[in-house]
Amino acid sequence: MQLTRQHFILLADELAEDKLNYNPLAYHEKLKRMLNFCKEVNPRFKNKTFLTRISKTYEKLKKEPFRLGGTI
Repeated sequence: MQLTRQHFILLADELAEDKLNYNPLAYHEKLKRMLNFCKEVNPRFKNKTFLTRISKTYEKLKKEPFRLGGTI
């Protein structure tokens, strides 16, 4: 499976949404699985860049007014 940079960006943004909506334990378990998956499909994958994207998106989402619904 070949993932592009855009795929990784979408995954990070989805995880930022999950950070808002999941309980912390479930979020961290999912994050750990996704980091392992991303590293498997791309050995050059950089955790720090991915985590930075999640954090920036999370902070942006926290400032938005209340939204109903999930990520899709």
